[in-house]
Amino acid sequence: MDNQNKTTGPGLAGSLQSLANTYSKTMKAAIENVSVNMKPINQLMSNMGIATFSLPSSTKENECCPPKAECPPHCLMELGRQAYAGERIIVPFGVKNACKNQKHYRIGVRELKNINGNPAPSQPILNKQNVTLDNGETEMVLMMIELKGFEPGTYNAEIVIREKDINQNICFTLKVDNFDNLAVAEPLEEIKYRQHWQSWQRHYYCETPKNAAGTVGIEQ
Repeated sequence: MDNQNKTTGPGLAGSLQSLANTYSKTMKAAIENVSVNMKPINQLMSNMGIATFSLPSSTKENECCPPKAECPPHCLMELGRQAYAGERIIVPFGVKNACKNQKHYRIGVRELKNINGNPAPSQPILNKQNVTLDNGETEMVLMMIELKGFEPGTYNAEIVIREKDINQNICFTLKVDNFDNLAVAEPLEEIKYRQHWQSWQRHYYCETPKNAAGTVGIEQ
């Protein structure tokens, strides 16, 4: 009797496990199928002005985790700025805590260099080096650069965000233009601001006469 129990026990457990696995795969496929079919339904509801809805996720993901199927990105995001030599620029960016718990991050910036690897004439300065953020909170950080003495060209730096041991980077690219692309205003002669139509018979401009005081008067 004992031997029989030992024989049927694992067999029963194995059957139940197999049934559970089959049920899990079937339910997962069904949920995925329903999720796909929900897309056009939600689109139709949105077009009709009706609130849409979604099915609960079958897996619990942590937004803070790096992608599972690939290496974490070298750049969390990329920032770019175009400016002229001699400008003083301010580059704002935000740091957000997308995790569940409060986080403290240290922030720094690596050396700004041109495409040949040479350091720029002046280096970026951050207005804060630490931020403490609650879940979902975002704080703005300002990076300032004095572009005096910069040559036209491309410069690169990395803003580094670190919680404990891992550097996570914002890649920054600065393009310093020459003055060939500078917006240029060409002032007109002041006399053209004093000209106006004399009457409907005369289709040309002429000067407005000045009165005795030397100021522009109204022609009688």
